[in-house]
Amino acid sequence: MIKKLLPLFLVMFSAVLYSKQNIVEKKTGGVDFVYIPSGSFVMGAAAAGKDYNPPHNVRISKGFWLSKFEITQKQYKDVTGTNPCEESKYGEGDNLPVYNISWYEAVGFCNKLSKLNGLDAYYEISTDDEDDDNVSQYDEMKWKVTIIKDANGFRLPTEAQWEYGCRGGARTDFYWGNNSSWDVSGNYSWHMFNAGLKNYSKGRFWWVKYHKVKKTGTRIPNKYGLYDMDGNVAEWCFDRYSRSYYSESDKDDPVCSEGEFTYRVVRGGSMLDSPNDFKSYKRWPVEPFERIGMNGLRVVLPE
Repeated sequence: MIKKLLPLFLVMFSAVLYSKQNIVEKKTGGVDFVYIPSGSFVMGAAAAGKDYNPPHNVRISKGFWLSKFEITQKQYKDVTGTNPCEESKYGEGDNLPVYNISWYEAVGFCNKLSKLNGLDAYYEISTDDEDDDNVSQYDEMKWKVTIIKDANGFRLPTEAQWEYGCRGGARTDFYWGNNSSWDVSGNYSWHMFNAGLKNYSKGRFWWVKYHKVKKTGTRIPNKYGLYDMDGNVAEWCFDRYSRSYYSESDKDDPVCSEGEFTYRVVRGGSMLDSPNDFKSYKRWPVEPFERIGMNGLRVVLPE
């Protein structure tokens, strides 16, 4: 009986704990934001040969606003006029997170959202001039995307901002601790073992199938009040991907502008991934034109 009540107790205790945090929120352009204060943290983890090694001190010099939830399909369609999740086997619905978008579409969404709300577009996007650093033979678009430094518009988080926001001050593997069991991680995230229908063979658990994305904000948030930082859908960051970036990056407000130029970075993992893949420091290289099924986004505004 005690074992059955323990997961429920943990959920209730965590909900009380997070509710006591001093969370500052606002809504801009139809997007709910929480304020992430400036500060320092240890980015990455000690694991020889991994692309998140070595762990290193990073300072986020200015606070920023990070969207409380992943951008939903309705929000995306209201801005772009399209829903890339239509007729997908992974789920279609207004309150479900958008996915199946490329990095190009993610930065394009940010600019369109800025213009709709009277803000200056943060990205200068040229669809005529090719990005000379993008040497991919598969990417026929190769849009040239540069930052307009003083603009106040919506943007993608940098890797450092994303990890800083995800950790919420935690030094553990996950923002809730170090436990990656199906049940514990399932209180905080949608993953491959709780986002579908369990399949049994001869009365014994065999596998999970028919995975679906879930309504945003239904798991326990982290200390900053951010939902679904792990699981549900993965999230695009602005940075280029470099395997060696962590040994070379700046200590203050780092953003990778050089690297293996065919790739950008995705963070957080999705409901098709194992909970063990949700470690706050894990990162994935994806080519910017790819619409790999489970990649979505959340957005940033400067303070």
